[in-house]
Amino acid sequence: MALRYSTPRDLVEALQQRGDGARAQLQDMLRAPLTRLMEELRGRYRLSRKGESLTHHALHAVETYLRTRSPEPFTSMTWPAFRAAVLLNIAKLASQPYGQRSETAMLPGTLPASLCYHSEAYFLPHERIGDYWFGGDWFGGLEAADGSLWVLLADITGHGYYAYLLASTLPGVWRACWESAPTSPADLLATMHDLLADCLPEGIYVECTLVRLHPEGEVVAAPAGGSRLLWRRRGQDAPVLLKLRGTWLGLARPSAGDQHIWTLEDGDELLLATDGMFDQLHDPCAGDVVASLEHAIGAGGLFERVRALLRQALEQTPQKDDITMVLLRRRDRVAEASAPRSITDLSLNETGDVPV
Repeated sequence: MALRYSTPRDLVEALQQRGDGARAQLQDMLRAPLTRLMEELRGRYRLSRKGESLTHHALHAVETYLRTRSPEPFTSMTWPAFRAAVLLNIAKLASQPYGQRSETAMLPGTLPASLCYHSEAYFLPHERIGDYWFGGDWFGGLEAADGSLWVLLADITGHGYYAYLLASTLPGVWRACWESAPTSPADLLATMHDLLADCLPEGIYVECTLVRLHPEGEVVAAPAGGSRLLWRRRGQDAPVLLKLRGTWLGLARPSAGDQHIWTLEDGDELLLATDGMFDQLHDPCAGDVVASLEHAIGAGGLFERVRALLRQALEQTPQKDDITMVLLRRRDRVAEASAPRSITDLSLNETGDVPV
Protein backbone atom coordinates (compact mmCIF):
# COMPACT_ATOMS: atom_id res chain seq x y z
CA MET A 1 0.00 0.00 0.00
CA ALA A 2 1.35 3.43 -0.97
CA LEU A 3 2.04 5.74 1.94
CA ARG A 4 0.95 9.36 1.78
CA TYR A 5 3.98 10.27 3.92
CA SER A 6 7.00 8.30 2.80
CA THR A 7 9.27 8.71 5.85
CA PRO A 8 8.71 8.79 9.63
CA ARG A 9 9.90 12.38 9.75
CA ASP A 10 7.36 13.38 7.09
CA LEU A 11 4.62 11.70 9.11
CA VAL A 12 5.61 13.37 12.39
CA GLU A 13 5.72 16.78 10.72
CA ALA A 14 2.34 16.14 9.12
CA LEU A 15 0.80 15.18 12.47
CA GLN A 16 2.05 18.42 13.99
CA GLN A 17 0.74 20.44 11.04
CA ARG A 18 -2.63 18.59 10.88
CA GLY A 19 -1.75 17.20 7.47
CA ASP A 20 -4.42 15.33 5.49
CA GLY A 21 -4.34 11.61 6.16
CA ALA A 22 -1.56 11.77 8.76
CA ARG A 23 -3.68 10.45 11.62
CA ALA A 24 -5.16 7.71 9.45
CA GLN A 25 -1.70 6.55 8.35
CA LEU A 26 -0.43 6.49 11.94
CA GLN A 27 -3.45 4.57 13.20
CA ASP A 28 -3.38 2.04 10.35
CA MET A 29 0.27 1.37 11.14
CA LEU A 30 -0.14 0.97 14.91
CA ARG A 31 -3.66 -0.31 15.52
CA ALA A 32 -2.81 -4.03 15.39
CA PRO A 33 0.31 -3.95 17.62
CA LEU A 34 -1.36 -1.53 20.03
CA THR A 35 -4.37 -3.82 20.29
CA ARG A 36 -2.06 -6.68 21.28
CA LEU A 37 -0.31 -4.46 23.82
CA MET A 38 -3.58 -3.29 25.37
CA GLU A 39 -4.83 -6.87 25.60
CA GLU A 40 -1.67 -7.83 27.47
CA LEU A 41 -2.12 -4.94 29.88
CA ARG A 42 -5.80 -5.76 30.32
CA GLY A 43 -4.78 -9.18 31.57
CA ARG A 44 -1.92 -7.91 33.72
CA TYR A 45 -4.00 -5.29 35.55
CA ARG A 46 -7.34 -7.10 35.25
CA LEU A 47 -8.92 -4.16 33.46
CA SER A 48 -12.65 -4.32 32.87
CA ARG A 49 -12.67 -1.75 30.07
CA LYS A 50 -13.08 -3.16 26.55
CA GLY A 51 -9.91 -3.60 24.55
CA GLU A 52 -11.23 -1.50 21.64
CA SER A 53 -11.68 1.47 23.94
CA LEU A 54 -8.19 1.11 25.40
CA THR A 55 -6.66 0.88 21.92
CA HIS A 56 -8.59 4.01 20.90
CA HIS A 57 -7.19 5.96 23.85
CA ALA A 58 -3.69 4.57 23.27
CA LEU A 59 -3.72 5.75 19.64
CA HIS A 60 -4.61 9.25 20.78
CA ALA A 61 -1.85 9.10 23.41
CA VAL A 62 0.66 8.13 20.70
CA GLU A 63 -0.41 11.05 18.53
CA THR A 64 -0.09 13.43 21.48
CA TYR A 65 3.40 12.10 22.17
CA LEU A 66 4.50 12.60 18.55
CA ARG A 67 3.14 16.14 18.51
CA THR A 68 5.51 16.97 21.37
CA ARG A 69 8.63 15.60 19.68
CA SER A 70 11.09 17.33 17.39
CA PRO A 71 10.97 15.74 13.91
CA GLU A 72 14.77 15.76 13.71
CA PRO A 73 15.45 12.39 15.47
CA PHE A 74 13.12 10.67 12.99
CA THR A 75 15.05 11.87 9.92
CA SER A 76 16.96 8.68 9.12
CA MET A 77 14.67 6.23 10.91
CA THR A 78 13.19 3.28 9.06
CA TRP A 79 9.51 2.38 9.42
CA PRO A 80 10.23 -0.74 11.52
CA ALA A 81 12.46 1.30 13.82
CA PHE A 82 9.81 4.02 14.05
CA ARG A 83 7.09 1.53 15.00
CA ALA A 84 9.35 -0.08 17.59
CA ALA A 85 10.30 3.28 19.16
CA VAL A 86 6.71 4.50 19.36
CA LEU A 87 5.41 1.22 20.78
CA LEU A 88 8.18 1.16 23.37
CA ASN A 89 7.25 4.66 24.49
CA ILE A 90 3.54 3.96 24.82
CA ALA A 91 4.28 0.65 26.58
CA LYS A 92 6.27 2.56 29.19
CA LEU A 93 3.50 5.11 29.65
CA ALA A 94 0.79 2.48 29.81
CA SER A 95 2.51 0.09 32.21
CA GLN A 96 3.77 2.36 34.97
CA PRO A 97 0.93 2.56 37.53
CA TYR A 98 1.47 4.26 40.84
CA GLY A 99 1.86 1.02 42.84
CA GLN A 100 1.07 0.96 46.54
CA ARG A 101 -0.94 3.96 47.64
CA SER A 102 0.85 6.37 49.98
CA GLU A 103 0.34 10.01 50.84
CA THR A 104 4.01 10.88 50.36
CA ALA A 105 5.44 8.58 47.72
CA MET A 106 2.76 8.65 45.03
CA LEU A 107 3.47 11.94 43.32
CA PRO A 108 2.77 11.96 39.56
CA GLY A 109 4.85 15.09 39.03
CA THR A 110 7.55 17.19 40.66
CA LEU A 111 8.15 20.83 41.49
CA PRO A 112 11.51 22.61 41.37
CA ALA A 113 13.12 23.90 44.53
CA SER A 114 12.43 27.61 44.85
CA LEU A 115 14.20 30.23 46.94
CA CYS A 116 10.98 32.21 47.25
CA TYR A 117 8.26 29.55 47.64
CA HIS A 118 7.91 26.43 49.75
CA SER A 119 5.81 23.66 48.20
CA GLU A 120 4.08 20.46 49.32
CA ALA A 121 1.87 18.01 47.45
CA TYR A 122 -0.74 15.38 48.27
CA PHE A 123 -2.00 12.85 45.74
CA LEU A 124 -4.46 9.96 46.00
CA PRO A 125 -5.56 8.27 42.75
CA HIS A 126 -9.10 6.99 42.76
CA GLU A 127 -9.17 3.62 41.07
CA ARG A 128 -7.52 0.47 42.35
CA ILE A 129 -7.11 -2.36 39.85
CA GLY A 130 -5.48 -5.41 41.37
CA ASP A 131 -2.43 -4.22 43.29
CA TYR A 132 -2.14 -0.93 41.42
CA TRP A 133 -3.68 2.53 41.47
CA PHE A 134 -4.55 4.71 38.49
CA GLY A 135 -5.66 8.31 38.15
CA GLY A 136 -5.97 11.16 35.69
CA ASP A 137 -4.42 14.00 37.74
CA TRP A 138 -0.98 15.44 37.09
CA PHE A 139 1.03 18.42 38.32
CA GLY A 140 4.38 19.90 37.37
CA GLY A 141 6.41 23.03 37.72
CA LEU A 142 9.29 24.94 36.18
CA GLU A 143 11.31 27.99 37.18
CA ALA A 144 11.76 30.81 34.68
CA ALA A 145 14.93 32.81 34.16
CA ASP A 146 13.53 35.68 36.27
CA GLY A 147 13.02 33.34 39.24
CA SER A 148 9.27 33.03 38.75
CA LEU A 149 7.79 29.66 39.70
CA TRP A 150 5.22 28.28 37.23
CA VAL A 151 2.99 25.49 38.57
CA LEU A 152 0.41 23.52 36.61
CA LEU A 153 -2.27 21.30 38.14
CA ALA A 154 -4.17 19.24 35.54
CA ASP A 155 -7.11 16.85 35.62
CA ILE A 156 -8.16 14.67 32.69
CA THR A 157 -11.96 14.44 32.64
CA GLY A 158 -12.99 11.12 34.17
CA HIS A 159 -10.74 8.88 36.22
CA GLY A 160 -9.23 5.41 36.28
CA TYR A 161 -6.97 3.73 33.77
CA TYR A 162 -8.05 5.49 30.59
CA ALA A 163 -7.61 8.91 32.27
CA TYR A 164 -4.22 7.77 33.59
CA LEU A 165 -3.17 6.74 30.07
CA LEU A 166 -3.91 10.21 28.70
CA ALA A 167 -2.49 12.02 31.75
CA SER A 168 0.79 10.21 31.14
CA THR A 169 1.31 12.38 28.04
CA LEU A 170 0.93 15.68 29.93
CA PRO A 171 4.58 15.98 31.08
CA GLY A 172 5.67 15.96 27.45
CA VAL A 173 2.98 18.46 26.47
CA TRP A 174 3.96 20.74 29.35
CA ARG A 175 7.67 20.78 28.49
CA ALA A 176 7.15 21.09 24.73
CA CYS A 177 4.88 24.10 25.20
CA TRP A 178 7.22 25.64 27.76
CA GLU A 179 9.86 25.81 25.03
CA SER A 180 7.62 28.28 23.17
CA ALA A 181 8.69 30.91 25.77
CA PRO A 182 5.20 31.84 27.02
CA THR A 183 4.61 35.42 28.10
CA SER A 184 1.81 34.61 30.56
CA PRO A 185 -0.03 31.61 32.06
CA ALA A 186 -2.91 32.15 29.62
CA ASP A 187 -0.42 32.11 26.74
CA LEU A 188 1.04 28.79 27.91
CA LEU A 189 -2.42 27.22 28.35
CA ALA A 190 -3.38 28.42 24.86
CA THR A 191 -0.25 26.76 23.42
CA MET A 192 -1.13 23.52 25.24
CA HIS A 193 -4.65 23.71 23.85
CA ASP A 194 -3.33 24.17 20.31
CA LEU A 195 -1.21 21.04 20.69
CA LEU A 196 -4.04 18.96 22.18
CA ALA A 197 -6.87 20.23 19.95
CA ASP A 198 -8.38 17.41 17.86
CA CYS A 199 -5.89 15.04 19.50
CA LEU A 200 -7.80 13.95 22.61
CA PRO A 201 -10.55 11.32 22.28
CA GLU A 202 -14.01 12.72 21.66
CA GLY A 203 -15.57 14.07 24.85
CA ILE A 204 -12.28 14.10 26.78
CA TYR A 205 -10.76 17.39 27.91
CA VAL A 206 -8.15 18.71 30.34
CA GLU A 207 -9.10 20.93 33.26
CA CYS A 208 -6.16 22.98 34.54
CA THR A 209 -5.04 25.63 36.95
CA LEU A 210 -1.78 27.36 36.00
CA VAL A 211 -0.13 29.92 38.28
CA ARG A 212 2.98 32.04 37.89
CA LEU A 213 4.48 33.18 41.20
CA HIS A 214 6.94 36.05 40.92
CA PRO A 215 9.75 36.34 43.48
CA GLU A 216 8.20 39.63 44.66
CA GLY A 217 4.87 37.95 45.41
CA GLU A 218 2.73 38.69 42.36
CA VAL A 219 0.55 35.74 41.38
CA VAL A 220 -1.00 35.38 37.93
CA ALA A 221 -3.50 32.52 37.69
CA ALA A 222 -5.14 31.18 34.55
CA PRO A 223 -7.92 28.56 34.55
CA ALA A 224 -8.87 26.00 31.93
CA GLY A 225 -12.30 24.91 33.08
CA GLY A 226 -13.43 25.61 36.62
CA SER A 227 -10.60 26.33 39.09
CA ARG A 228 -10.92 26.71 42.85
CA LEU A 229 -8.00 27.90 44.97
CA LEU A 230 -7.65 28.52 48.69
CA TRP A 231 -5.69 31.60 49.74
CA ARG A 232 -4.74 31.88 53.40
CA ARG A 233 -3.17 35.10 54.58
CA ARG A 234 -0.48 34.84 57.22
CA GLY A 235 -1.90 34.99 60.73
CA GLN A 236 -5.48 34.20 59.66
CA ASP A 237 -7.21 30.88 60.32
CA ALA A 238 -9.80 30.84 57.54
CA PRO A 239 -8.70 30.95 53.90
CA VAL A 240 -10.43 32.78 51.07
CA LEU A 241 -11.97 30.64 48.32
CA LEU A 242 -11.10 31.90 44.83
CA LYS A 243 -13.27 30.68 41.96
CA LEU A 244 -11.93 31.08 38.42
CA ARG A 245 -13.68 30.14 35.21
CA GLY A 246 -12.17 29.31 31.83
CA THR A 247 -12.51 26.78 29.01
CA TRP A 248 -11.17 23.21 29.02
CA LEU A 249 -8.08 22.43 26.99
CA GLY A 250 -9.17 20.54 23.91
CA LEU A 251 -12.54 22.33 23.81
CA ALA A 252 -11.71 26.01 23.26
CA ARG A 253 -8.63 28.21 23.40
CA PRO A 254 -8.10 29.84 26.83
CA SER A 255 -8.35 33.61 26.91
CA ALA A 256 -6.05 36.17 28.52
CA GLY A 257 -9.19 37.77 29.91
CA ASP A 258 -9.66 34.76 32.21
CA GLN A 259 -6.46 35.53 34.12
CA HIS A 260 -6.51 36.90 37.66
CA ILE A 261 -3.72 38.74 39.48
CA TRP A 262 -3.08 39.28 43.19
CA THR A 263 -0.14 39.50 45.59
CA LEU A 264 1.10 37.09 48.24
CA GLU A 265 2.79 38.61 51.28
CA ASP A 266 5.46 36.81 53.32
CA GLY A 267 3.96 33.65 54.83
CA ASP A 268 0.78 33.71 52.71
CA GLU A 269 -0.32 30.31 51.43
CA LEU A 270 -1.99 29.30 48.17
CA LEU A 271 -3.51 25.85 47.74
CA LEU A 272 -4.33 24.46 44.28
CA ALA A 273 -6.58 21.41 44.16
CA THR A 274 -8.48 19.28 41.68
CA ASP A 275 -12.24 18.78 41.92
CA GLY A 276 -11.73 15.51 43.78
CA MET A 277 -10.55 17.30 46.90
CA PHE A 278 -13.46 19.73 47.03
CA ASP A 279 -15.99 16.99 46.19
CA GLN A 280 -14.65 14.79 48.98
CA LEU A 281 -14.93 17.59 51.53
CA HIS A 282 -18.33 18.87 50.42
CA ASP A 283 -21.00 18.23 53.03
CA PRO A 284 -24.32 20.08 52.55
CA CYS A 285 -25.05 19.74 56.28
CA ALA A 286 -21.72 21.13 57.45
CA GLY A 287 -21.28 23.91 54.93
CA ASP A 288 -18.47 24.54 52.46
CA VAL A 289 -14.76 23.81 52.71
CA VAL A 290 -13.89 27.26 54.02
CA ALA A 291 -16.36 26.93 56.87
CA SER A 292 -14.96 23.49 57.72
CA LEU A 293 -11.43 24.86 57.79
CA GLU A 294 -12.52 27.79 59.95
CA HIS A 295 -13.79 25.30 62.54
CA ALA A 296 -10.64 23.19 62.25
CA ILE A 297 -8.42 25.70 64.02
CA GLY A 298 -5.28 24.07 65.34
CA ALA A 299 -1.60 23.62 64.82
CA GLY A 300 -0.16 23.60 61.34
CA GLY A 301 -0.75 25.52 58.17
CA LEU A 302 -3.32 25.24 55.43
CA PHE A 303 -1.84 22.06 53.97
CA GLU A 304 -1.94 20.18 57.28
CA ARG A 305 -5.47 21.30 58.04
CA VAL A 306 -6.88 20.31 54.66
CA ARG A 307 -5.11 16.96 54.80
CA ALA A 308 -6.58 16.31 58.25
CA LEU A 309 -10.07 17.09 56.95
CA LEU A 310 -9.50 14.76 54.00
CA ARG A 311 -8.49 11.93 56.30
CA GLN A 312 -11.67 12.39 58.30
CA ALA A 313 -13.81 12.57 55.16
CA LEU A 314 -12.24 9.44 53.67
CA GLU A 315 -12.93 7.52 56.87
CA GLN A 316 -16.61 8.42 56.59
CA THR A 317 -17.22 8.33 52.83
CA PRO A 318 -15.60 6.29 50.01
CA GLN A 319 -13.29 8.26 47.76
CA LYS A 320 -15.20 9.84 44.88
CA ASP A 321 -12.46 10.92 42.46
CA ASP A 322 -8.72 11.45 42.10
CA ILE A 323 -7.53 13.86 44.80
CA THR A 324 -4.55 16.14 44.26
CA MET A 325 -3.52 19.33 46.00
CA VAL A 326 -0.40 21.49 45.82
CA LEU A 327 0.46 23.98 48.56
CA LEU A 328 2.62 27.03 47.76
CA ARG A 329 3.75 29.31 50.59
CA ARG A 330 5.72 32.47 50.09
CA ARG A 331 8.85 32.24 52.18
CA ASP A 332 9.69 34.82 54.84
CA ARG A 333 12.35 36.86 53.09
CA VAL A 334 13.78 38.39 56.26
CA ALA A 335 13.97 35.16 58.26
CA GLU A 336 15.11 32.94 55.41
CA ALA A 337 17.44 35.23 53.47
CA SER A 338 20.49 34.16 55.45
CA ALA A 339 19.34 30.70 56.59
CA PRO A 340 20.32 27.58 54.58
CA ARG A 341 17.36 25.57 53.32
CA SER A 342 16.71 22.19 54.88
CA ILE A 343 16.38 19.32 52.42
CA THR A 344 13.01 18.55 54.00
CA ASP A 345 11.86 21.97 52.82
CA LEU A 346 12.29 21.06 49.17
CA SER A 347 10.01 19.21 46.80
CA LEU A 348 13.05 17.52 45.25
CA ASN A 349 16.34 16.32 46.65
CA GLU A 350 19.67 16.38 44.84
CA THR A 351 18.86 13.26 42.82
CA GLY A 352 15.47 14.54 41.68
CA ASP A 353 13.53 12.14 43.91
CA VAL A 354 10.64 13.11 46.16
CA PRO A 355 11.76 12.88 49.83
CA VAL A 356 9.65 10.57 51.99
